[in-house]
Amino acid sequence: MLGEHDVVRWELLYPLDGTQQGDGFLAEWLPVVRRVHGQERVRQLLLSQATFVVPPGSPPEAEREVTALRTRFGPAMGDGGILTRGAEVPSRLDEGLDGLLHFACHNAFTEAGSQVTMADGPFDPLDLATAQGSRAWSATCPLVFVNACRSAGQIDWYSASPGWAPQFLEAGAGAFIGTLWPVRSDSALAYADAFYTHLVTSRLPLGDASMKAHQAIRNHDGDPTWLAYAVYGSPAARATPV
Repeated sequence: MLGEHDVVRWELLYPLDGTQQGDGFLAEWLPVVRRVHGQERVRQLLLSQATFVVPPGSPPEAEREVTALRTRFGPAMGDGGILTRGAEVPSRLDEGLDGLLHFACHNAFTEAGSQVTMADGPFDPLDLATAQGSRAWSATCPLVFVNACRSAGQIDWYSASPGWAPQFLEAGAGAFIGTLWPVRSDSALAYADAFYTHLVTSRLPLGDASMKAHQAIRNHDGDPTWLAYAVYGSPAARATPV
């Protein structure tokens, strides 16, 4: 799906077969992957290391999420540490950070856009402007996963802050995963673990890994978190440990 905004929730389309009900939401039975205008088609995600962003005041499950994912990745992926200050993120970008950048935190989404409260103050997509202008990640094309409430939401107003997805992708990220509405922390952890299991461990392509992760947590007590995830990138992109 190619578009600038998230007005149409493609993942929530419920196709019909003539007059008959379909087989579920589109995200259940097809790899639904988005792109933004100007995004390059990246086929390899070089996951040499995993860097985590966990600011003070993050959900209680954030620390457990980092521990679980470190165990999931094992020694095959280096550990880039945990970032708590907003200034550290663009600094790593400017250095050409490779691998995976995984946020486990709160994301405040208002009429002005998205914002994460870090140890040194608010951090929003405009703080990535320098990296965006220089395309700091174009050589390494990392994967960015902002596992927080409505982290894939965007504002239509020209005067407002852009969303996380276009800023990271225009900085050269190879893929981006975020959410379209508030999510439950335990379900967010379950989705992340399932997604990385299929992408990193089973070596499935990005689109299939996303679809399998949706399917894996869809029966969590009526919780709609499993439908909240939006994935940007090439559906054929594969994780390649270095």
